[in-house]
This record gives sequence, structure tokens and C-alpha cells, in this order.
Amino acid sequence: MVRIILSTLALALCTSAALPALAQQMPPPEGAPEQNNPYAQPAPGSTTTPAQSKALLTRAKVWFGELQSGSVDRAQLASNANSNMSDATIANAKQMIGSLGKPVSFVAQRTGSQGGVTYGIFVVTFKNGQTVDFLFALDSTGKVTSLGLGNPH
Repeated sequence: MVRIILSTLALALCTSAALPALAQQMPPPEGAPEQNNPYAQPAPGSTTTPAQSKALLTRAKVWFGELQSGSVDRAQLASNANSNMSDATIANAKQMIGSLGKPVSFVAQRTGSQGGVTYGIFVVTFKNGQTVDFLFALDSTGKVTSLGLGNPH
């Protein structure tokens, strides 16, 4: 699966050719935490609380909608994320997910907090049965640090 990753480090849409360089930013499916990778499997005791998870889900839904519409609130982005996210990146995200319609479900597959970053990986499902994987991460001040989309399947 080709993943589209928007992050504080790269905030650009990647193609399958660019995927290997950016794949390290996505959480590994299983395994021990990788040092300095806030999206790796969380260390024991570093998971989010139910309240944090609910707040993260609420904000992730809003941000997914913003990406679908192509209109994001840059004031909510961490400074690196804001400076690295181009209008073309936002337009590409809109093109990818904008026509899928309103999600019928938004399910957290994993949430955690590590290295000052709280993140969630969500499976977003649409009326036509298509799904999209969505990574959403916030820093300790509540600013959006990373966004990631998997191709609809």
C-alpha cells in the first residue's frame, strides 16, 4: 500500500518510489519501541488515557474533514508542520479523500504517547466500503505535528 505522509519532517505527498525514505515515520506494525520514533510501539506505561484517546479521536475527525475539504486551520499546526505543509500537499490530500464522502466510522487501531507526542492510528470507513488509514499526532502543547493518509482500499 502506498502511504501518503504529512509530517513535521517531510510534509509532502510521497509516491511509491519515495515511500522507503518516509516509511520510518509510520508506526511499525509490531515490535519493540524504536528510540526517537514517537510512532513506534509505545513503551510500557506510555499509552494514552481514555480521556486523551477521546480528545485525540475528536480532533482527528475534525482534521480528517479539513483534509477532505482542502481547508486546514494552520493555527493548529506546530511551527515545523505549518512551514512544511504546502498548498499542493493539502490539494493532493483533498484529491485523494475529498470525494469519498463523510466517514461512516472512525476507529482507533492504536493510540499512544511517547517522546512528547500523542498519536493515533485510525481506520476511516466510508459508505461505499472503502477504508483509509489515518495517522494523527499532537505535541505536548496540543499542536498538530504529523498527519498521514494511506491510499483508499
